[in-house]
Amino acid sequence: MLTYSAQSGALAKPTEKPWVLLLLCFIWLWPGIIGHDPWKPDEPYVLAVVQGMLHSGNWLLPTLQGMPYLDNPPLYYWVAAAMVKLFSPWLLPAHDAARLATPLFMSLALLLAGMAGRDLIGRRHGRSVVMILIGCLGLVETGHQLTPAVAGFAGVAAGFYALSLTLRSPGLAGALLGAGTAVIFLSTSLLDVMQVWLAVLLLPAFSAWRNKQFAITVLLALLIATPAALVWPLALLRDHPAAFAEWWNGYALGQLNGFGRIRLFHEFGYYSSNVVWFAFPAWPLAGWALYRNRQLQRPCLQLPLVFGLVSVLLLTLSTATNITNAMPLLLALSLLGAIELDSLRRGAAAFLNWFGLMTFGLFGLLVWLGWAAMNFGWPAGLAGRAQYFSPYYQPYVSGFAAACAVVATLVWLWALTRANLRGRQAITNWAAGVTLLWGLGLSLWLPWFDAAKSYRPVVQMMMRKLPAGAQCVATESDNKLALASWKYYAGLDLVPYAAAETPPCDYQLVVRPAREGMSEPGWDVLWYGSRPREDNMTFALLRRTGAR
Repeated sequence: MLTYSAQSGALAKPTEKPWVLLLLCFIWLWPGIIGHDPWKPDEPYVLAVVQGMLHSGNWLLPTLQGMPYLDNPPLYYWVAAAMVKLFSPWLLPAHDAARLATPLFMSLALLLAGMAGRDLIGRRHGRSVVMILIGCLGLVETGHQLTPAVAGFAGVAAGFYALSLTLRSPGLAGALLGAGTAVIFLSTSLLDVMQVWLAVLLLPAFSAWRNKQFAITVLLALLIATPAALVWPLALLRDHPAAFAEWWNGYALGQLNGFGRIRLFHEFGYYSSNVVWFAFPAWPLAGWALYRNRQLQRPCLQLPLVFGLVSVLLLTLSTATNITNAMPLLLALSLLGAIELDSLRRGAAAFLNWFGLMTFGLFGLLVWLGWAAMNFGWPAGLAGRAQYFSPYYQPYVSGFAAACAVVATLVWLWALTRANLRGRQAITNWAAGVTLLWGLGLSLWLPWFDAAKSYRPVVQMMMRKLPAGAQCVATESDNKLALASWKYYAGLDLVPYAAAETPPCDYQLVVRPAREGMSEPGWDVLWYGSRPREDNMTFALLRRTGAR
């Protein structure tokens, strides 16, 4: 059996009740899910694909305004579309309903990560893994977005838990590994599948994994994953061969593009510098565990270490500089960090607690001051900055959001007063601080953020300048954000055309940095605008000279 812990005979007496930790996880899942328009980077595109599936009935080929959109396979889109069908428009607008897919996948990922921790390290350590995971700064934003990355993360967590089950229950482990592999492939790419299976291939380097049970797990997983994963690409090849070729050649390998144009290596140092904040506090705790267990003789060290090294290898090879790609690394670091959490020295635990108190206390105070400034004009300096960064915002005070924010702040302050603080309590306080700050920001500041980040005001301003008789507005086919936004907010189907071609309409919407200017020979500028402080993406409505 893989479960082993040097501390299993003398576990620290728990002070947190399981239901309190479950409540904290539940609260962490929800801020930012409901109540705002689609935000960049992924949400406008994902919502456009979801609505395309619902309107066309074509659930096989993801499309954006009728054009193939193959950045990801369709599993997340399917689930998001099901949520829209169930809950919109009678309960929620389409974007909020679609975003319900995210807490569904994230709750599954947290559950599987916790079960892996319990199975590998021992009783009560699963909750420590989850507390470290939700305390990671990098998981907060992506874990609340409308993005296929969260489905892939849940699939990786399933594979991780499956490997922890190998010697205790190879049948269940094989089924779970196969299902997780299929979820990863149908949500992200073959490269993410390789991340799990490279770990599978490397684990037998340790004697604990060279046995019949491990072989049964791998064989059963292949028998389940292969047909489940191949259904979509084979159906796509049969019905849409050109789209399949585009996906295979340009997108099948995710961060490395596709088999038609494999690219390697990104800007040097991007991940090594960004992981420092993205994976905090998991990586210092993981370092402490490795320092305490330098012989690596325990399976609970071997699995996350191998998995983490594979993640680092693939991040190094990646051509994409997107910190979201480091999400699987958080699983390995969080499990490593939980191994010696109870042995964390009291001074280190006190420092982590003090650092959390100072950090979240300071930023929490700024959130409250900013909320007062944007709605009541005090402090005047902050009110001016709030108006500068979100000029479309209209003061709005939600009594319910304010009451919840007050209760959350008081509960967090109470939690910090506990005596006899050790590693487990310190990391729980840290996770509570992350949850508090995210919850405050995405409740008190949500209307302000939405006014700054939504493209709704931009679309509405352009539509007011569009002549009443205009029936055709064109834009270059690469302007996918414009295609999605004008369709969703104004019901306007922009006509896409290739950049080298002549626009097929008398009106066109151009998108370029403001410094390049908006005017073009033979066209009159009717309007231009952008989101606040977003000069790198300015929209302009042009009319062909002489057209009426």
